[in-house]
Amino acid sequence: MNENVKSKIKLAVLLLITALPVSLATLSFKSAIESGDVVATANKGNLILPPADISALAMRHEDGEPVFRNFEEEIASLGDEEYQIRPWLLLYVTGNDCAEACQERIHYMQQLHIALGKNIQRVRRYYLHTAATPISSEVTRLFQTEFPSMGVAFSEREVLEQNMREAGVDLSLASESYIVLIDPVGNVMMYYTDEHTAEDIMSDLETLLKYSSLG
Repeated sequence: MNENVKSKIKLAVLLLITALPVSLATLSFKSAIESGDVVATANKGNLILPPADISALAMRHEDGEPVFRNFEEEIASLGDEEYQIRPWLLLYVTGNDCAEACQERIHYMQQLHIALGKNIQRVRRYYLHTAATPISSEVTRLFQTEFPSMGVAFSEREVLEQNMREAGVDLSLASESYIVLIDPVGNVMMYYTDEHTAEDIMSDLETLLKYSSLG
């Protein structure tokens, strides 16, 4: 059996053991809401079906290196190593510098994360800056002192908006900010506007963590 066939078999197996449970969790979550079984979470986050891939967000470190690769690239890079499931990601996306409303929102995300208790390690928070101007030194210091466990990444606003538009989601980052939920295999599956409360996000997240054993 040649290496190409082995790689394809490995990819197929990993897709089954990782992507399938998360997909089932997503579909179960949607079905539960539609059937009324999950009354408390009905009409909270905006579900993205089919989900977009995490690569659509074009997340980069400050030096330009990608933060995440898509699932297939991640698998292809493996040698004899085991695939490591990522945590669920809560991503704050803005097209402007992080002013008062943004800082308040990020504080809510931090408190929400702490409130997860035993599930805290299953979720990671990110701030995604898509403005053309750099993050201000004041905001950089704030992140270092108040939110040191929150990852910081960068993207181009127009690229991100176009990619998400192709996935059926219209974002207006020039005037709005969003919180995006991403599953452990890189499916961008839900987003929240400024109208959603921290309780809305917590309710949806707790349900998804309950349905999925991954992350």
